[in-house]
Amino acid sequence: MGGRKLYRVVLGTALLGCLLAIAPWARAGSDTPTPANQPFAVPNQSPLALSLVPFTPTGAALDPSGSSSLNLVAAYSSIFVRQSSSAVSLDLDMELGYVSLGYAYTPHPRLRLGLELPAAFYWGGFLDGFIESYHRALGLPNGGREQVPHDLVRYDVTSRGKRIVSQDGATQAVGDLRLKGAWMLWSGGGPAVSLLGQVSLPTGDPDNGLGAGGAIPALGLSGDLPLGRFSLNANAMYFHLGSTSLLDPLEPDDVWAGSLSLGWAWSQALTLRAQLNGATALARDTGVEGLDNAMLQVLLGVQWKPSKGQLISLAFAEDLIYYTSPDFTLSLSWGWVF
Repeated sequence: MGGRKLYRVVLGTALLGCLLAIAPWARAGSDTPTPANQPFAVPNQSPLALSLVPFTPTGAALDPSGSSSLNLVAAYSSIFVRQSSSAVSLDLDMELGYVSLGYAYTPHPRLRLGLELPAAFYWGGFLDGFIESYHRALGLPNGGREQVPHDLVRYDVTSRGKRIVSQDGATQAVGDLRLKGAWMLWSGGGPAVSLLGQVSLPTGDPDNGLGAGGAIPALGLSGDLPLGRFSLNANAMYFHLGSTSLLDPLEPDDVWAGSLSLGWAWSQALTLRAQLNGATALARDTGVEGLDNAMLQVLLGVQWKPSKGQLISLAFAEDLIYYTSPDFTLSLSWGWVF
């Protein structure tokens, strides 16, 4: 991990320490607190990944039969990638905001059905000057940001002389609607394994880069393992991209995505969580790392249960593999089971 990446991981850890320092009251509760059992649900905020790999980790344990749940996720990212080869040109310079609203219903102890509608906006933002100045002060690289004017917005992808996406102004739009389902395969009074299914419908517009241009079916597994004050969750999901048109004339590869999430109960109300989210590359042999590289992010944050059935999560995400994920992402989510 480079110095630039290391400092952000350290920054995220420092953020956790600050949050803990101002919340000593959260220690009140039983001697053996139980951690939140949900991983961070924020997807990879790179606009290509957001459209083509709509992966949001979930817990394997289902809510009680007859219950409903609402989930609201918001995130904000800074993104800069400027690469080209003889085959492809990829130029991303933006700050991207993301919001999704999800609803799920559990009609049977082993079955959960749900849907999720995302929306996103990208613009020039306001962080470029701050990021460059901070990097200079610490002697860290800017990744080419200093070579272009501040606070521009560009989303330009070209392949074989064809403009795939060409946007040079702020854009906001609804993304692809996601239909989701989970079937409990096994529950052992704590550990649980569920089969996950998902289909993204092409309600977003691929011309502005916020829709896949085709349906994306996906199938996967989620597993939970409680370990006293610790809680371990893992997800794996396969995405079939054969009917998408976002990268046309490029043909994206099908993608495996996965996550590993570890939570530790600071108290009954507060859980500390560290998580890895990853996915295989969108394409191969294009000569552009933003397409050929796999995706890997680390997420650090806290989760707070203000009352029964509610969970608020705050997370900081940093890319561990360059160019396929945002430089950083801040996310805030709220979930309510009723």
